[in-house]
Amino acid sequence: MGLAEKRLAESIKVEKIPAFEAKLKDKAGYDIKVDVDWNTFTAFNQYPLERLDIVFDDLESFVKKICADDMGKEALKEKLSTIHLTNTENNDEVAMELKDNTLYLTHQLVQASFSSQTDSQIADYVEKLL
Repeated sequence: MGLAEKRLAESIKVEKIPAFEAKLKDKAGYDIKVDVDWNTFTAFNQYPLERLDIVFDDLESFVKKICADDMGKEALKEKLSTIHLTNTENNDEVAMELKDNTLYLTHQLVQASFSSQTDSQIADYVEKLL
């Protein structure tokens, strides 16, 4: 990781994640913490970090879909308090799992191709578990 990646990661930590968590709180009605496994993002060039904006947009949309009414907000609050993001260079490792009130999402943001769960895929998966 070079200086550019370090600066971008710090900017995301200090500016983007707090703003993103505020958006999630606005949609869900409660705090949802976003936890990023930084080592899996900064081990590469800037692309995985830059692509976090796309992931954040999908996550915000997923929360909005689930929390469209009070029933959804209450159900999500009982099952989700943290979203944990991991990056991988292996497309076969792309996955999502909801356990212990944490939604674990593994994305493949490293290569020229991009593999991530869409807002609808995440919403469908989580909704079945609520």
